[in-house]
Amino acid sequence: MFNRQVKLSDLQLMVMKVLWEQGKLSVSEVHRLLNEQKELALTTVATLLKRMHEKGVVDFEKAGRQHLYFPLVSEEEVKTSMLSNILANLFDGNPTELVHHLVGQSEVDEEELGKIKAILSSEGATKEGGKGNE
Repeated sequence: MFNRQVKLSDLQLMVMKVLWEQGKLSVSEVHRLLNEQKELALTTVATLLKRMHEKGVVDFEKAGRQHLYFPLVSEEEVKTSMLSNILANLFDGNPTELVHHLVGQSEVDEEELGKIKAILSSEGATKEGGKGNE
């Protein structure tokens, strides 16, 4: 089970999304794909990948003279870690405040609000059902 805190910058998240979608990539391939979204220097991408390797979120294998980078953490692990950090640091661990803020500050249409209510109802029923089985 993944329980390590992962904190990524916006650019590092962009790199991770590319790696999650594409798999193993060289620095130049990551650079090319990122430049479709944001213009970055090749050296910037190389530095990002080096730092992410040092953090332990990506690794690489040698392929000739190139390094092919790949993710060591899943998208779900990063979302869970970063959301837990936001919840703890910005909302004092109070999920009600987090949800209130999200719904209150965002333009949530009726369809999305219905989906949120369904998720909350489903999660509540699952947790209530699980308590009886302990």
